[in-house]
Amino acid sequence: MTRPPRLNPATLTGPIQPRYALLINPFYPKDPNASFGKHVLTPTLALTSFAATTPEHWQLQYWDENLLDGRPPFAPMPEVVGITVHLTFARRAFELAQWYRSRGSKVVLGGLHVLSCPEECAPYADSLAVGDGVQLWPRILADVEARCLRPKYAATYETDYRQDPAPRRSILPRSSFLTTTSLIATRGCHNRCGFCYLATDGLRMPYRMRDPEQIAAEFLADAQPYAVFIDNNLGSKPQYLRELCHTLRPLNKVWSAAVSIDITDDASLIRTMAIAGCTGVFVDVRAYSWDSNRSQMRISPRQGRKRRRLPTMPAEFACCTTTASR
Repeated sequence: MTRPPRLNPATLTGPIQPRYALLINPFYPKDPNASFGKHVLTPTLALTSFAATTPEHWQLQYWDENLLDGRPPFAPMPEVVGITVHLTFARRAFELAQWYRSRGSKVVLGGLHVLSCPEECAPYADSLAVGDGVQLWPRILADVEARCLRPKYAATYETDYRQDPAPRRSILPRSSFLTTTSLIATRGCHNRCGFCYLATDGLRMPYRMRDPEQIAAEFLADAQPYAVFIDNNLGSKPQYLRELCHTLRPLNKVWSAAVSIDITDDASLIRTMAIAGCTGVFVDVRAYSWDSNRSQMRISPRQGRKRRRLPTMPAEFACCTTTASR
């Protein structure tokens, strides 16, 4: 749990298999004394979203090193390896990229670390996907086939989010996660807290929403009783959250989400969430500490009053998890 699988430099590999793409979520160290469950709660949506835009004539495989099933596969050798890169596991991502590149695969790096530090990532990749990878992935694969892969592709996050295809969850090892139904109804947030990646220099992510009916359809299609919303702040627009809850309630399923404590301004909204199946919320109270707000240039009124509301939330939700300032 603390060290990634070894990549043997002496390993011999076969020829590259054309039109075969491997998507990798790299390993990151874990506390051996803590719960392993949080690491397999739900899969990353980034890679399954890219998978949804992959042309049908391409073979596709998903590999998450954090499931502890060993190193990513190499027989056959993929023509394209897509690796998501976050600061937490950037070193491992670069190690994987070098291993596959040295054996002839084209490596594409994307993710938040590529967006914020493209110069650091560029030496390890044949191509960088900077920005919205859902738009870029099919273009990248088309250019690989045409033998004209560019070193960098860029896209904004300003398209109509409702037009994005649903994630391709069929590629996931279903039994390896608590639930494969990771959902995202909104992108962005009306807040800009300094500890959040949305405050990254150069990142412009306007608040965008998908139709509640789209979310309900995805929830039903995956046939799981429990879902996790990975939105930055599902309650950023309370009226939208209320509409979403009304749409989810008839499904008779349970779900959890990250919200800001602002939702406690409306007790009826908390009740609506609970009735719609919300059994747990994650609240980051760093956004409401004085020190945090000074550094973030963001002032939230009546912090003390909002903090006192935290004990009221478990009355409606089975689980209320908070993260405090350090």
